[in-house]
Amino acid sequence: MNHTVVAFEKEESRDRIADMLEKSGVAVRFRCRSGAEVLRAVKTMGSGVVICGHKLTDMSAGELAHELHGQAKFLVLAKQNQLDMMDNPDVFKLQLPISAGELRGSVSILQQLDEISSRGQAPQRSEEERHVIGKAKELLMESRGFTEAEAHKFLQKRSMETGTKLADTARQILEI
Repeated sequence: MNHTVVAFEKEESRDRIADMLEKSGVAVRFRCRSGAEVLRAVKTMGSGVVICGHKLTDMSAGELAHELHGQAKFLVLAKQNQLDMMDNPDVFKLQLPISAGELRGSVSILQQLDEISSRGQAPQRSEEERHVIGKAKELLMESRGFTEAEAHKFLQKRSMETGTKLADTARQILEI
C-alpha cells in the first residue's frame, strides 16, 4: 500500500525529499503544502506516513500531529534547533541535512509501524529481545550518562537511521 505523504511549505524542499524517497524505492502518494492538504490526504488514505518540515503554510508539524493523533506516523525533518522545540513523543525527528539511506530507513520503519497499527496489532518483542534492549540501555546510561528515556531514544534513532529492528541495533551497541 502507498500511504506516504510529503509535506513542506517550500515546493523545492517538497520535491527534493519526495524525489529522494522515490529514487530509493518509496512511492509518494501525496505532495502537500499545508496542514489542511495533509489532513485531507490522510483522511483519503485512512492512515499513512507523513514526512514534513517543522512548519507548513497553515500550522506547525506539532499541531498537525496533534490533529491526526493515531491516524498517521510522523517524521519531521528540520534543523536541530527547530527539532528541539518539538516535544510531541509521537513525532519522530531527524536533523537536516539527511542522507537518502537515513531517510529511506526511517520511512521504512514508519511504514511498518503504520501497517501494524492499521491492522490493530502492537509489535511484540520476545523476552530475549527485551533483555538485549535493556542491556544496551544500561550500557548507554553508564557509558554516556543517559537517562533511561534518552538511551531508548538513542536506540530508536539509530534503529531508524540504519533501518534495523530495535533489538538488532541494541545487539550492535553491545558488540562495540
